Amino acid sequence: MKITESEKKKIIEQIVKSKVFSRSEMLRELLHYLFESHKKEVHVKAINIAIDLFKRKGDLKENDETIARVYVHKLRAKLDDYYKKEGQNEKIIIEIPKGKYDLNFRLPESKTNTTNTSSLKLFIVSISALLLLNLLIFWQIGIFNTEKSANSIWNEYVTDEGDVNLMLANPFFYTVRNLENDSTFVVRDFNINSEVELTNTPSLFSKNQYDINKSDISYFANNNINSLPLLFKALSKSNNEIQLKSGEDINIENIKNNNTIALTSLKSIGLFHEFLAKTSIRIPNKNGLSLALINERDTIKYTAVKSYNDFYTDYAFFVKIPTPKGKTLSIISDSHSIGNKGLMELVTNKNAEETILKQYPEYEGNFPKYFELLVKVSGYHEQNLSAEIIHFKSLK
Repeated sequence: MKITESEKKKIIEQIVKSKVFSRSEMLRELLHYLFESHKKEVHVKAINIAIDLFKRKGDLKENDETIARVYVHKLRAKLDDYYKKEGQNEKIIIEIPKGKYDLNFRLPESKTNTTNTSSLKLFIVSISALLLLNLLIFWQIGIFNTEKSANSIWNEYVTDEGDVNLMLANPFFYTVRNLENDSTFVVRDFNINSEVELTNTPSLFSKNQYDINKSDISYFANNNINSLPLLFKALSKSNNEIQLKSGEDINIENIKNNNTIALTSLKSIGLFHEFLAKTSIRIPNKNGLSLALINERDTIKYTAVKSYNDFYTDYAFFVKIPTPKGKTLSIISDSHSIGNKGLMELVTNKNAEETILKQYPEYEGNFPKYFELLVKVSGYHEQNLSAEIIHFKSLK
C-alpha cells in the first residue's frame, strides 16, 4: 500500500504538535526541512542542513556539519521516543536511517510479521552467541592467539602494573538560550573546550538576554573511534584494566600518575597541548587544520586537505613521553579525519619499528623508548590508507 503525500503531511503535523516535540523548536524545524526535501526528492547531506537550516551561508566552518549531524541524531532519537509514547498506534512510521539524512515513510509491521521477525532475531542472536562463545574458547586455548605482541612501542601499557587511561577527545558544545522567545541553539567554539574555559571566556551574548550553559550533547569523532580496534589489539596481552575517559574526565594529576593514551584531534587536544612543549610539534591555531614541525633551520606547516572526489590527505603525530611521576603518556592526534587510523595501522603493526628505523639508520636498529613521529596519511574515507613517515625523533 502506497503512502500518499497528504498522509505524510498529516503525520508530520501530528508529530510536531505532540508533547514529545513541544520543547524542541529546532528539531521541529529540522523535521519540516527534511520533509520539504523529501517532497522535492532532494538527497540531503549534513552540509545542506548547515547552510539551509542554520543560515550560515558564506562562512561555513567544519563544525557546522558536526552540529548538523548531532541534531539529526537527536531528531532520530526523538522520533523513536514519539512512537514509544504518543505514537504507539500510528499507521505511518517515519524513520531516518543511520548514516543518512533522508526521511523514510513506512507502514507498521503486522503482529504476525513482528512475531516472526522477533523469532528470527532471537534465533540469530542465539547462534551468534554460540559462535562468539566458541571464538572466545578458541582464543583462550591459543588457536587464534598465535601472533606475538604487536611491538615494543606499547610495552609500558602491557607490562606495567596499574590501570591504563584511554582518553577519547570529545568536542565541547554549549547551548545559548534566548530568554525572550525561549529558542535554543548549540555552539561549538574550538577555543572553548571545557566548562572552565566557557566560564572564563568573554561572551558574545548578553547575559540579560541569553542563558549560556554546557550542552548535554555527547559526541565522539569517527577518526578516534575507528582507531580503537587496532589499539585494543595492541593492548590485548595486558592484564591491566583500561579506563575509558572523555576529555572532561581527565586532569593533569591523573595523567602524571597513570599510564595514559590520548586519542584526539588538533581541535580537541585540550590540556594535552602543554605536553608538546618539549617536542618539535606545535599546533599554531586551534581553529585550523594545521600542525607545525620545528627543526633547526625553520618551521614547516602541514595542513589537511579534502579533494572533491573524497580523497583525503591528513597529518597525524604520535608523541610518547615520560610523565614527572615516571609513567608514560602517548598522545595520538590528527588534523582532520583519517590521520589517526592511518597512523595506528602503522604503529600497531608487528613490523612497525623495523619500518620506521629503515628510514632512520642513525639509530642503529635501536628503537627509542620515547619519541615523536609525524606521518602523512592519504586515502579515500577510511579505506586503503597509506602512511608516509615525515619525521621521527628520539625524545630523552
